[in-house]
Amino acid sequence: MATQYKFSYAKTFKTVIVVICLVTLAIFGKDVFERHFFNTRLTVIPDVTGLDKKEAIKYLKEAGLKVKVINSKTEKVPLDTVYNQDPRSGKEVKVNRVVRIWVNNGEDVKVPNIIGLELLEARSRLKGLNIQIETIDYYPSNQKYNTILGVYPKPGTKLEINQKISILVSSQQMIDPSVMPNITGLDLNDARETLKQIGLEIGSVSQTNDPTLPVNTIISTNPAAGTKIQRGQKVSVVVNSGASVKKRARSNEEIINRSRDNINEREIEKTIDDTINQIDNNTPKTPQQNDKQQNNGNTPASPPNNSNSSNGTSNEPNGGGGDDDD
Repeated sequence: MATQYKFSYAKTFKTVIVVICLVTLAIFGKDVFERHFFNTRLTVIPDVTGLDKKEAIKYLKEAGLKVKVINSKTEKVPLDTVYNQDPRSGKEVKVNRVVRIWVNNGEDVKVPNIIGLELLEARSRLKGLNIQIETIDYYPSNQKYNTILGVYPKPGTKLEINQKISILVSSQQMIDPSVMPNITGLDLNDARETLKQIGLEIGSVSQTNDPTLPVNTIISTNPAAGTKIQRGQKVSVVVNSGASVKKRARSNEEIINRSRDNINEREIEKTIDDTINQIDNNTPKTPQQNDKQQNNGNTPASPPNNSNSSNGTSNEPNGGGGDDDD
């Protein structure tokens, strides 16, 4: 019996402890629970432009925000200084919102060594480095067709902001015009000129998305390179239309804030007036209301025995005249 009593006492004690914990959680943990699962707290984004990177990150984190640093070069601010941020400062957002900051790291972009690469691979690599091609020149050589022969400025050269490069590509002389050349990697306009030299035309042009290549770059052809062709034959090509950009859906918070900013008292009054007018126009009117509207519009009512009635005509105003006065 003693053992049974001890077991019941221990079980009761555990139950009391659990109840106390639940009550404590209900009283003191509600705010923590809501913040964790519903993220209802708001904060204001501070202005960190012009600050040192470490200091800017500190301020943003103290405001309950997350930070993504984007390093790039600019002449506007000193090294390791923030020169842009998104979202803008002063905006009220939920805590844990990611704020992107652009920091000047002072590092110049250098021209990579793309000599010996095929044009398609070279353009993909330049795209990844955000380097744009200004011109593509062709030069007959013993190298494989579409091989990069040279680049200007030379590899290793530091580029200025938005500076473009020029490349020289192998264009083996087409001894046999009955063979389809390899035009993959060429711009669509350049490919037209190349095919024109051997009497070919570009026929259908279809598109696909490849974010690693510039827009209008030829990805594949039909017939394929090396296939026997006839003069005047049309070539179907697939070109890069660019990476598809998905429009970011606006959050409920952004929709509400934008509506609140755009609506003012005058717009509300106008909306109410328009609504009342629509209700009035949609309500069937009695003969007495129609006579009243005609009298208010200074339009005399038609005599009951009008001489023109036999001709099927009427002196009443056109329908809807009273509604227009409203």
